[in-house]
Amino acid sequence: MGLEDVIEKLMKALAEASKDEPYLGVMQKVDIVDSTPVYEDGELGECEPLNEFAYLDTSSRVIQVKGANIYMASLYGNDNGIHVMVPSDSLVPFIAVKGSKKALEKVKAALGDLLVTENVNGVEYDLEYKDDNILDELRISLENHFIETSKNVVVVDGPVVPGPYLEMVGEPYRSAFEELASRRRREKLVGVVKRLSFTRKLSREEKVGSKFPRLLGSTDDVIVHEMSKSVKSDVFFTPVYKEELNLKGGKVTRYMVYVKVRDSVFRVESTDRELLCRGVFTSARNASIRGIPTFIEVADKMSKRLSASTFVLSFVYAKTMLGVNYEDWNSFVEAKRDLNE
Repeated sequence: MGLEDVIEKLMKALAEASKDEPYLGVMQKVDIVDSTPVYEDGELGECEPLNEFAYLDTSSRVIQVKGANIYMASLYGNDNGIHVMVPSDSLVPFIAVKGSKKALEKVKAALGDLLVTENVNGVEYDLEYKDDNILDELRISLENHFIETSKNVVVVDGPVVPGPYLEMVGEPYRSAFEELASRRRREKLVGVVKRLSFTRKLSREEKVGSKFPRLLGSTDDVIVHEMSKSVKSDVFFTPVYKEELNLKGGKVTRYMVYVKVRDSVFRVESTDRELLCRGVFTSARNASIRGIPTFIEVADKMSKRLSASTFVLSFVYAKTMLGVNYEDWNSFVEAKRDLNE
């Protein structure tokens, strides 16, 4: 079944179930501050970059129709030269729906396993389930699928252990993220985290706090810029840092190095210290003019285009069959812009 067939069947089912229902709205995201202790673990050392590797990124969007919210995720991956795209004609679930019991029954009857209507632990996406969690769960599921099927080292745009800081997350969300994270194959995984203006790991590290006391509470990008001031090279690596995460009763050690290329800062992660080193040198060697690994930029742009095309198609059908609201129109304009970039 092609993408357009999936979208058309979904909209028809929802039109029958919830056309006369009110819009659900989208809950505002709550920022959760990570407070896991971070420790310095020595210098990175020298190593060879990766000769062959896969890379990926995901993107997601939501459209609000009467009586339901529709969540769509996309993935672009390059598995050592082989392009992998979701959505495509492969039957990997990339759409989730939240709504009333009647709406969920209708869409499940129409599309079955092509659609996600509950989390990984079987908790239904009812009217109270948080929207951002559904989007996160959908993206992580797609990432896990790619990582599991690849035979190569995989570089993911994002952390190697996905999801929010679990200690601050309530149920049913915590157990869902824990299950998804525990299913992720990590032995051949490298993560590249770009949005460091939202993270504050370094300010919790004892040596960093002692050396830069005036930057206590600053974001990671600010601290790395300060650390690199005495270095004349365009490329700067921090020491290796590590943190231990609790995951389903066990411990996962994550190793990290911050990389500054010109004015851009990103973090490279792995649960394997040797693989971390190779991931750092691979990322730095492939940095673009913007200072971010080119393969990450490519995956980011392609995944956004894929989710934008799904959104535009969904919008066209929803506008005719169900009605769309003001926010959907704004999202439609944004999706068209992403398609044209």
